[in-house]
Amino acid sequence: MKKILVAIILIVTGQLYAQQAPYPLSEFIKSIDWELDTKIQNGLGSDQWPMTWAADDNIYAAWGDGWGWTGEIKPGGDIKGNIKRSIGVTKITGMPPNFSGEDLWGTGPGRDFGKPDALIAIDDKILMFWTNGDSKYDHDSYSAVSLDSGKSWTLGNRRLFNYAPAGFRVRGICQFGKGYEGAPDDYIYIYFGLNRHPDIYLARVKKDHIFDAASYEWYAYTKYDGSASWTYDLSKKAVVFHDNNAYLWHLSVNYNPGLKRYLLTKPHFSEGDLRDSVRAPETKISSFGIFDAPTPWGPWTTVIYEENFLDDYVKFNYIIPNKYLSEDGKTFWLGWSGWPEYDNINFIKGHFILHE
Repeated sequence: MKKILVAIILIVTGQLYAQQAPYPLSEFIKSIDWELDTKIQNGLGSDQWPMTWAADDNIYAAWGDGWGWTGEIKPGGDIKGNIKRSIGVTKITGMPPNFSGEDLWGTGPGRDFGKPDALIAIDDKILMFWTNGDSKYDHDSYSAVSLDSGKSWTLGNRRLFNYAPAGFRVRGICQFGKGYEGAPDDYIYIYFGLNRHPDIYLARVKKDHIFDAASYEWYAYTKYDGSASWTYDLSKKAVVFHDNNAYLWHLSVNYNPGLKRYLLTKPHFSEGDLRDSVRAPETKISSFGIFDAPTPWGPWTTVIYEENFLDDYVKFNYIIPNKYLSEDGKTFWLGWSGWPEYDNINFIKGHFILHE
C-alpha cells in the first residue's frame, strides 16, 4: 500500500504560530510526517489509555468507563454482552500494526467510581495512580498496585496527597525503557496539576516510595548548570511547564533515547472550545502539541502545536509508548483517546524530521 505522508510544516504562519504556542520552535526536531493510512483503532467504548512498558516486554494500558480492548473481562448483560467497568487494565502484546490486547482486570460499575491517571512498570511491579470519582475538578489521586503483571490490583482507599489542594493530582509519569530501564537515576518523575489549568508541576520520588507523599521532592528552579533544585515544601514548588491554553486530564512524557530528548504530548484548548464545560465531550477539545527538552524539567521547545489534529473530533489524551520507537528514535507510533468517535485507543505512525 502506498504510504500517504503528510508533513506538518512549522514555519508557515509565523506570527499566528508564535501567539498560540507556549514555547519557541524546536531547534532539534523540524517537523513530523504522519502516515495517514496507518491509523488503527481498538478498545471501542473505553477511553483514557495511559500506558507503560513492563519488564516482560509488554505494554500495560489502563482505561476507563468501558469494556477494554476486547470487552471480554467478564460475562454480563450489557449491550455488548459484557459488563461495563469504571477502570480496567489491558496487556498489549506485539508491535503495531500487528499487536493484540488481552483484558486482564476491571472494577467499578462503569462510571463515577474512578478513572486511571497514570501508571508505571518498575521491575516486576506495575504501579498506578487513579482518580477516585469521575475525573472532575476536585477529585484526587489514589494508589493501585499489581504484583502479578496486571491480573489483580490492590486499590488504595485514601487520598495520597492530602497536603495539596483538592484536584491537584497526578497528570502523567515520565516513561523510559521496559521495566524503567534507561532511567538516569533511581527517581520516578511525576507531573501534577489542576484540571484545565495552564500550569504543570514536577516532582520526583524514589522508586520504593512512590506512594509515600512525604517523600516527594518538588521542582523549585533550574540551576545555572541546567540541573534542578528540589524542595520537600510544596509551597515552594515552581511551574515546570506553562501553556495558557491548558490541557484536559492527562499529559504524557517519555524519554526518546535515539534522539536523547524528552517529549511531552498534550491536548490544548483552542478558540471556540468550551473550556469551562464540565463534560469533556462538550468542550470540543481536539488540538495537539508535542514539546521537547533535554531534561524532564526543560527547557521546553515546541515541535508541533496545531488545532484540530487530524479532524475536529474530541481528543484528550496522547501518548508515545517507548516500545514503539525505532532504534534511532525517528519513527514512532502515537496513541490517543477521546469521545465519542475516539472513545477507544487509536494509533498512527509518525516520523520526526530533524534539523540538519
